[in-house]
Amino acid sequence: MTLRGSALIIGVASLLWGGLGMGPEAQAQDRGAPRFGPAAPGDTVVAEASDAGRIWSLVAPPADRLARRYGMEGDSAWAAHLRRSVLRLPGCTGALVSADGLALTTARCVRRHLDSQGDTAIVAERPADERAVPALHADRLVQTNDVTTAVRTARQDTAEAAVSAVQERLQEEAETGRHVEVSADGEGAYTAYTYRRYQDVRVALLPDRRISAFGGPDAALTYPRPAFDVALLRIYTPEGRPLAPDRFFKPSTQGARPGDAVFSAGPPAATRRAESAAQLTVRQDLVLPARRDRLETRAQALRARLDTAGAMPSLRPALRDAERALKQTRARLEALRNEYVRARLEQRDERLRRALRRAPALQRRFGGLLDSLDAIQNTKRTLGAAYRAFGAAEGGPHASSTYRRLLREGQEAPARTASSHASGAPGGAADSLQSSSGPVEIALLAARLEALQRHLRPDSAAVDRLLGGQSPAERAASVVDQLASASGDGTHAFPTDGPAADVAAVVGTRARSFHEQWRGLTRAERRLTRRLADARQAVRSAPVLTHGTAPRLTDGRVRGYPYNGTTAPPFTTVFGLYERNRAFGGETPWGLPERWQKAAGRMDRSTPLTFVASVDEAVSNNGAPLLNQSLELVGVAAGPNIQGVAGTYLFLPERMRTVGTDVRGLREALTAVYGADALVDELFGGRSSARSP
Repeated sequence: MTLRGSALIIGVASLLWGGLGMGPEAQAQDRGAPRFGPAAPGDTVVAEASDAGRIWSLVAPPADRLARRYGMEGDSAWAAHLRRSVLRLPGCTGALVSADGLALTTARCVRRHLDSQGDTAIVAERPADERAVPALHADRLVQTNDVTTAVRTARQDTAEAAVSAVQERLQEEAETGRHVEVSADGEGAYTAYTYRRYQDVRVALLPDRRISAFGGPDAALTYPRPAFDVALLRIYTPEGRPLAPDRFFKPSTQGARPGDAVFSAGPPAATRRAESAAQLTVRQDLVLPARRDRLETRAQALRARLDTAGAMPSLRPALRDAERALKQTRARLEALRNEYVRARLEQRDERLRRALRRAPALQRRFGGLLDSLDAIQNTKRTLGAAYRAFGAAEGGPHASSTYRRLLREGQEAPARTASSHASGAPGGAADSLQSSSGPVEIALLAARLEALQRHLRPDSAAVDRLLGGQSPAERAASVVDQLASASGDGTHAFPTDGPAADVAAVVGTRARSFHEQWRGLTRAERRLTRRLADARQAVRSAPVLTHGTAPRLTDGRVRGYPYNGTTAPPFTTVFGLYERNRAFGGETPWGLPERWQKAAGRMDRSTPLTFVASVDEAVSNNGAPLLNQSLELVGVAAGPNIQGVAGTYLFLPERMRTVGTDVRGLREALTAVYGADALVDELFGGRSSARSP
């Protein structure tokens, strides 16, 4: 073992045996005020139709609901305006907001494509100053067609295969530059959605990270939280001209008021709302704790590395991502452990059973689904120890790339040679070490080796070969050092002996056997869950769409919610931003950028900066427009409150909220902070105020 590897062992051991810092509930709010629901006995909890959410078709919006709740007519022209004005960005949503191709989204959606360049503000006072973002593109929906008959007549084994066949045919027939997707639209209907992609996307406004992520990871996913998480893009045609859309959302000059109706649209986030209570209990007991532990290890290792003199600043985004993912995981785990939520999930399943019994045709079609899913969960529980040891194929950006390589090499034929494994897959230990995250890899691998040691302990010979007489931390350092040395000679060959080869030999075949069994269970579970989603929809009077990728609609109102024994207000203001900065003494992460400090005297501090609405976060996710009944823009969705994080399992409209940046705060900042008069004129019309810096 090298000196560097030895020096890391004490720090890694402290992660494994000295505690992981904050426990799973360390960041929870006031325990006297249940976060997700009232402290009601389970036998008084009743599942409601709203549990499935407010996710409606944008081809056929629920006109009766809109008329009944809001006294409005959501006709085909209204829906077409929505479809034509929403943009799909990589992992986010955007909205066209001017006749010259200006689009609004969140700063986080843009910054992820700019690396370190995105930490400072970008303000384009003229089109020539706009910054191109090659990795960013925008898809605009240009056409929808009913293809129900085509899907039904396609001769395929399953409905999914029929949809794929129709989609492939339509794609072959589509014009160049068009992309076709076929999705279910409720009640047996299918729609073909045709998109046009725009590759030339440029930044017109991107705030400083300190103001868009005000409060840092601790404040993320919380409310009230004043922040300015917006970005303005301009979409250009292939000819290099700004897009001139026929439809766009005009920003409201009045904004929204408490109680006002709010609508949002965009591609939905994936949820688990169709899953049974038994499925989600396995997630609670097995999947989420394993993810939480891995994220805790990664986050603390990254913090420790960043505290050293040799740390690279590029690790900071990785830490932010890990901390945000950890906070989401803890909140979801807390939700599933909540007595009220558990009772709602169990009642939801019981409600389905009763509805199926009352409808013989549906009982014949869907009866036994919940029992079959229960059986799969029981089998998964018998594999719980192996899951904790081997992991679920160790996917995702927060897992150990070294362990993934050990699995891959251990599952190859035993007769491998050094030359046959000289490819050096990207993202392996060598890459991690070259980016100064070797200590993080060691911490992650040590945690995995400790779990394997516990699982394999009855087999003393396997444990002896796995660890070679070392502690998990020492063994992890030895493996990472050996692989780094192998990469140093330029071959990236996997060693045929030594610690890496020994660990791979012990883990490889055992992990493969477990993963094959787990994947088989997961495939069967996925098929049954799709049928369960159909069953839940079949017994409802309204077609709530809990799965699919087509753009959807959601509705709600601007409304506060119960919060720590009081009520969270529907709005925060610019005053709250400066007050929070003052209360924390301007220290990071509550410090304000210089522009915002200098603008303090010019700002109208009564201006609303953020607000919350009871729209479904599965649709009103990152960057989605928040609109009034006239489809005027009143804000942009920045994300859920902490209760809304659990919306992946069920929708609780009394407490779950989408947090949005208010369009009035956008105007105030453009005018008083950035002096972006041209953007103000383009967005709001007329001449902007003369308060430019």
